[in-house]
Amino acid sequence: MSKRNLSLDALKSHLFEAIESVKNINDSEASENEKLSLDQARTIVDLSGRIIEVYKVQVDAFKTIERMSDVGKAQIFLGNAGIIDADTMVDGTKRLQQ
Repeated sequence: MSKRNLSLDALKSHLFEAIESVKNINDSEASENEKLSLDQARTIVDLSGRIIEVYKVQVDAFKTIERMSDVGKAQIFLGNAGIIDADTMVDGTKRLQQ
């Protein structure tokens, strides 16, 4: 998978684009590329919910790190569990130290 913008802001943008595309279903001036079926929109909403759940798990992981006395061991545990990646661990530690 390519390293595209996988942020919550990007997700928000995609969701708003999907809303516009659903609204275009009955617009005779909209091209087929600007239209999205209700089934496609439901799929996007479902997948978006799952992505948000992943972010919630990561937030909980950062809360766990914050409560643990040994941040290094907490990061290793969460990294080995695949909950956070190395870049996230470094960024998260910087935020905790601020």
